[in-house]
Amino acid sequence: MKSSKNLKCPKCNSEEFITEPNSYDILKLGDDKFDIVKSEFTEDEYKIFCRECGFEIDEKSSMKNNKIILRSNYYGKH
Repeated sequence: MKSSKNLKCPKCNSEEFITEPNSYDILKLGDDKFDIVKSEFTEDEYKIFCRECGFEIDEKSSMKNNKIILRSNYYGKH
């Protein structure tokens, strides 16, 4: 059984992660608001971040080691 400790951010202990946006919506102005016409995805690779502290997750190392590994460069919140 996997240890849940390894599945949390080693910096802040969060269990939730987010991706950098890799999509956008095409909008048209309706009567009183913008309406989404369709959504499109970019072909860029996405990055994964801890939702709580903002540190970038090293996806390949995390998958290989079966635990959350942070990237050596810091993009997180202060």
